[in-house]
Amino acid sequence: MSLPLVSPPPSYEELAAENAQLKTGLAQALVRIAELEARLGMTSRNSGKPPSADGLAKPAPKSLRKKSGRGPGRPPGQPGATLRQVEVPDHEVRHEPAACGGCGAGLRGAPQVGAECRQVFDVPPVRIEVTEHQLIVRACPCGAVTKADAPGGVNAPVQYGSRLAGIGVYLFHGQFLSKSRTVAALCDLFGVVVAAATLAAWTTRIAAQVTAASLVVIRDRIAKAPVAHFDETGLRVAGKLHWMHSASTPTDVLLTVHARRGTEGMDAAGVLPAFTGVAVHDAWAPYDTYKNLTHALCNAHAVRELIYVIDTAPAPLAALANQAIEAMIDLKDLLDVARDTQQAPNPEAVETRQRLLRSAVVLGRTATAARATKLERKYNALFTRLNTRWDDYQRHATDPAVPWDNNPAEQTIRMPKLRTKVSGCLRTLTGAQEFAAIRSYTATATRQGQNMLDVLIQAADHQPWIPAT
Repeated sequence: MSLPLVSPPPSYEELAAENAQLKTGLAQALVRIAELEARLGMTSRNSGKPPSADGLAKPAPKSLRKKSGRGPGRPPGQPGATLRQVEVPDHEVRHEPAACGGCGAGLRGAPQVGAECRQVFDVPPVRIEVTEHQLIVRACPCGAVTKADAPGGVNAPVQYGSRLAGIGVYLFHGQFLSKSRTVAALCDLFGVVVAAATLAAWTTRIAAQVTAASLVVIRDRIAKAPVAHFDETGLRVAGKLHWMHSASTPTDVLLTVHARRGTEGMDAAGVLPAFTGVAVHDAWAPYDTYKNLTHALCNAHAVRELIYVIDTAPAPLAALANQAIEAMIDLKDLLDVARDTQQAPNPEAVETRQRLLRSAVVLGRTATAARATKLERKYNALFTRLNTRWDDYQRHATDPAVPWDNNPAEQTIRMPKLRTKVSGCLRTLTGAQEFAAIRSYTATATRQGQNMLDVLIQAADHQPWIPAT
């Protein structure tokens, strides 16, 4: 009977090599785990992820703003919106007392000694009115028969008017009802059964009117503005990812839809190639390809990226990121107070905060210079950008017309995002472009003090509102 073979024990050199291999593998695994944990830690608070992507793990709101010290309610001096009685009401209804409240006797013929007025503001019953246009035909003694011309817009024996069309598009693209809910609302409000295809035809008609007349002026106004905001966001169109590009000022909004996110889509919008003012935007690289303008980078985006460093980096680096955030927020508050009071900011206070910010950025860049891991490379890219693009991030400190962040651009595309939340996606590229055109038109009109419903009715009547050139 033969004895089983027994392997000789490993040598010291073999054990040392295996131990070194395990240590290397463990170090790589720990780096990978740290990267995955950092990725799981990305939220809308510390990155560009939308709040809807946070899911059930959505963090509690945490504003970077400090307490203003102002109590709740309307600020003193701000006009209120209290409902007040009018001098001449549309209707008057008299209510007589039935009997004396003292003795119970009848009051018929008794003198009136006073009256208490109570007014009710309400909408009268709404019903569709039908206007018949009779095109009179006359026979001339010469033998010719002539029929009167139809008024503008009266093109068929039976049709809906421009007011109903404007209301339909107002509900559809102004208040973001779905198509089915819009036609249901029209039926409930006015007792008319409007087909979905009719609503689509109204939308196409209004979009064509504003595209041909109003958007040309809006695009030109933004291109000539001293400061404008730019942004882009994903938009599902016909089952594919497209991009909505936004260009806006305090008085004008231009939204366009394109299959590309970068310069091809930006060029198609027609603003950035001709723009020579200050462009406020995020750090998306294609914006930097436009050389005939001045760039101002959004500090709010940088703050979110620095929060990510605080959430995921070791304590020394996180402390530098926190120092940078505090300096940026303090500088913003300092400049905001100076602008509100119409005074020049204290130059020493500005210099102090900028020095704190610069030191945190430089030290953070040095601390991550090795870029040994993916996270370190991410941190280093942020600190490097904050340093090399210093003038673009600090543009708000040297030019009072330039804001600290790009929030106006994000607010501009917030409503179009609501459209996709309601509808899921826009089924055709043509429909998406019509929506962008109508939204540009109504948002611009609202910013210039116009009534959204009124300007939509004007467009449905082939007389779109056009902003001043």
